Amino acid sequence: MLSYLHGYHAGNFADLHKHAALWLILTHLRKKKKPFCVIDTHAGSGWYDLGSDQAAKTGEWHGGIGAAQAGKNAPEMLQDYMDHVSRFDPVVHGREYGVRDTDEYAGPFYPGSPFIVREMLRDEDELVLMELHPRENETLYHRVKRDPRIHLHKRDGYEGLVAMMPPAIRRGLVLMDPSYDVKQDYQRAAHSLQSAWDKWPTGTFMLWYPILEDGFDADLRKSIGAIKSQGGVLCAELAADHGGAKGRMRGAGLLVINPPWQFDQDLDVIGSWLAKTCKLPGPGHHTTRWLVPAE
Repeated sequence: MLSYLHGYHAGNFADLHKHAALWLILTHLRKKKKPFCVIDTHAGSGWYDLGSDQAAKTGEWHGGIGAAQAGKNAPEMLQDYMDHVSRFDPVVHGREYGVRDTDEYAGPFYPGSPFIVREMLRDEDELVLMELHPRENETLYHRVKRDPRIHLHKRDGYEGLVAMMPPAIRRGLVLMDPSYDVKQDYQRAAHSLQSAWDKWPTGTFMLWYPILEDGFDADLRKSIGAIKSQGGVLCAELAADHGGAKGRMRGAGLLVINPPWQFDQDLDVIGSWLAKTCKLPGPGHHTTRWLVPAE
């Protein structure tokens, strides 16, 4: 489905959890001199103006990045990421980040996954983006076209991921965070990830999913938990015990195949702090568990 626009939800508690995990993995990949690649299957528009009408309509970012930046004693690993968000200002970069002289933005700004990864890329690293939504793809194109390390494809992320496996650079990460506008997305995500892992069993894969009162997240965990990776399959969830209205998100989860060493411990520290600091639909908690233990 092409109706979802992330600008309404950018910077909320689920974004912060997902992007903090992304930052941890990128930090790990940068520890070695060998190049790495990142494949982002549902890239969105790249970055978001939290002063826009879209963001104002929901105000979700106030309970996410807004609450976190106002919080105290954030874990050092999370603070590194939040410092990046605080510094992020595409207007300063102008056309390099797709900002024209006639554009008007209110700010503050929040980087989506393409610009989080861009911050961490070295000269020899690569970022592959896929975005099928026509308007989002066009916006993203103008924002990344000047960076030779970034390759943008207007194609279905589920199909495109499998077609690109294995990547030429064999160290790296696949990030998949569909909108789940339709329930078929759960099956398509699981099938795509399984097929991609079959072709690239040493890669790290991170799948984001919403936790709904009437959702299909249990089926997704079961499917991904059937992938018997030597590096293990980790499940991390930030959620409230009870959600709001039917169909509304009460939490979000991450399924990570082949996570880096100590990633589970680091993310649990971050997630537990977010659960106390961010605004969830109710009292929040963070859990991590191995669906498949690492060997």
